[in-house]
Amino acid sequence: MKKALLISGGRQVSKELIKKYINRFIIVADGGAKLLKKYELKADLLLGDLDSIDRETLCYVKENKIEIKKFPAKKDFTDTALCIDYLLEEGYKDIVILGALGTRLDHELANLYKLKMLYKLGVSAKIVDDNNEVIYVEEGEYEFESSDKKYFSLINAGDKMSFTTKGLYYEVENLEINVMNPSRAVSNEMLGDKAKIKINFGAAFIIESKD
Repeated sequence: MKKALLISGGRQVSKELIKKYINRFIIVADGGAKLLKKYELKADLLLGDLDSIDRETLCYVKENKIEIKKFPAKKDFTDTALCIDYLLEEGYKDIVILGALGTRLDHELANLYKLKMLYKLGVSAKIVDDNNEVIYVEEGEYEFESSDKKYFSLINAGDKMSFTTKGLYYEVENLEINVMNPSRAVSNEMLGDKAKIKINFGAAFIIESKD
């Protein structure tokens, strides 16, 4: 399975987090290139309109012979979306996205819903930063192992959804979440080494958080 790491231009992540995925094909969306220079890392491809890159960062990219695909500033897609489209065209089936969260709520929401699109296309994808890990899920059973993340939250990604938990502090059976109780499944915790979440119907974002 072809695996990729996408570094977007949102909230910066640590060098340690990037190194967890360093053996993948690495594509950088525009301003995400600042992290390459900051941590003296290389990538396979820089893609975007380059409007968020300073001259020093661009020089670093060129000096390290990182391929550049430049797009016009006036375009119908964000740089992150362009990177995802490129990875899909190249047949990548496992994508980790860093730098997709940050101060731009519009970009943040668009990136989260890209997870839904990738799920529909059969691609394993998650958004990760130093405090959170997010996946999109639909009907099925999902198993999680203990990590440095303390909290588990389910955010309804549709009109309504139902789920069951095992191995979490708050055990629920066929609990329905809808627009009237959207925070009902926020801040659960894992009890042991493993936990299971079964989505009975509907869709959700499952978010693991440190604090």
